[in-house]
Amino acid sequence: MKVLFVSQSPINASVSVGNTFLNVFNDLEDVEFGSVYAKNGLPDARIKAAFRVNEKMIVKRLIGKTVGEPVYSRYTGERVLDGKATRFAKRKRWTIFFWVQNLIWRLPFWKSKELKNFLDDYNPDVIFTVLSDSVPLNRMIRFVQKYTNKPLALYAWDDNYSMQTSGASPLKKLNRLISRASMRKTVKKASQFYVISKIQKTEYEAWFQRECKILTKSEKFSSEPYFKENYGTPLHLVFTGNIGMNRWKSLGMIARALQCINSNGVKAQLYIYSGNIPTDEMLATLNVGDSSFFMGSVSAEQVADLQRSADILVHVEGLDKKSQKEVHQSFSTKLVDYFKMARPILAVGPKNVASIEHLRENSCALLAETEKELSDCLLSVINDYEKLHLLAKNAYECGKKNHDQTVMKKMLETDMRQLCKGNE
Repeated sequence: MKVLFVSQSPINASVSVGNTFLNVFNDLEDVEFGSVYAKNGLPDARIKAAFRVNEKMIVKRLIGKTVGEPVYSRYTGERVLDGKATRFAKRKRWTIFFWVQNLIWRLPFWKSKELKNFLDDYNPDVIFTVLSDSVPLNRMIRFVQKYTNKPLALYAWDDNYSMQTSGASPLKKLNRLISRASMRKTVKKASQFYVISKIQKTEYEAWFQRECKILTKSEKFSSEPYFKENYGTPLHLVFTGNIGMNRWKSLGMIARALQCINSNGVKAQLYIYSGNIPTDEMLATLNVGDSSFFMGSVSAEQVADLQRSADILVHVEGLDKKSQKEVHQSFSTKLVDYFKMARPILAVGPKNVASIEHLRENSCALLAETEKELSDCLLSVINDYEKLHLLAKNAYECGKKNHDQTVMKKMLETDMRQLCKGNE
C-alpha cells in the first residue's frame, strides 16, 4: 500500500506534522510513503519519493523557471534557517501575509507537469493529510485527490475552524470565514476523517456532519515499564516541547514557585528544552537563579534520553483566554512520550482543554491552574516518593489504556486497506 502525505512542512521527525504522521503509521506492514510538501527542508529517510513546490518557485515561474522539483536528499538533522522576510512574517502573522500567500497560490503554475509526472510515477493508493486552515494547502490537497482519483483521509488535531479561535480583528475573522469555506470543500472530498481528542470528536462531528475516529500518537505498552528506583535531590523536572501560545508564561509560573520552594535550599529544578527561539522577555522569565534553566534545542534522540532521566515531566498550556481557545480541542503528542517513560507528570493549564482533561480523567498528573495550586502540588511531592511512584504508574496505565500502538495501528491499517479496496 502506497500512502502519499500532502503537507506544508516536510515529513520528518523534527516537525510536528511529520512526527505525527510517521508515528501513527510506524510499524504498519507493507506500507510505503510518498510526500508532496510546500516548504523548505528535507523529508525523513522513510519517505521513498518526495516532491517540493513552494511560493518562491511559483513566483520564479514568472521569469521562466521550473515549478516544483523531486527531492532526493533525506533529513539527517539539518536545521532549516528561514530568511529575514519569512521570520518576520512568522513572528507578526499579519493577515495581509496570508492573503499574499493565497494570491501566489492562485497562480496556476504550481499545477505543473513536474508535479503531475511525480503523481503519475508514484501512483499512491491513499492520500493522507492534515485538515488545516491553510487555503493553499487545502487547494493542493483537492488538486492531488482529483488528479490521482484516490481516496483521501484527513486528520485534524487543532481547532482552526471555529470563529472563537480566529482572532479579534475583523480582518482575521474574514480570513477565518475564507478558511472555513476551503476546509468544508476539503472535508467533502474525504473518505475517512480522524481527530485527536474526545472534545474535538464531539465538536467536529457537529460542525461537519461527518463521523470522526479518535487517532493519537501511540507507543508500545506491552513490556513492563521502567520506573525510577530513586528520585534525585534536588528533583529534576524536565519540559520538552513548544513554548509558544503563552506556554512560556506557565513555565514561568513553575519557575517562580520553585524559586520560593528553594529559598532555604535547592529542592527541585526545572530544565526547559525547546526548538523555539525565545525573546529576551521569555529568557528572563524562564532562567531563574538555581531553580529554572532554558536549555534550547536538542535532537529527537536526546529528548528521549532527557525524558527518561527526569524525575518529573512537565506539561503546560497557556492560561490566558486566547491560548485556552487555541488548544481547547488539542491533545499534545508529547504526552504519549511521557506516558511511555513511566514518569510522574506535572501539568499546568486550564481545566477546559483536552490535554488537561485527559490527564484529570486518568489521575496521572499533578494538576494546577493557579500559583497557589502549583506550590501546593510541588510541596506535596518534594519528599513523598510513594506519591511520585503512583503518578508514574498511573501515567503508564493511561498510555496502555488509551494509546497502545497495537490497537491504534490495527484501526488505521484496517481503515486504509478498506479505502484501497473501495477504490478498486
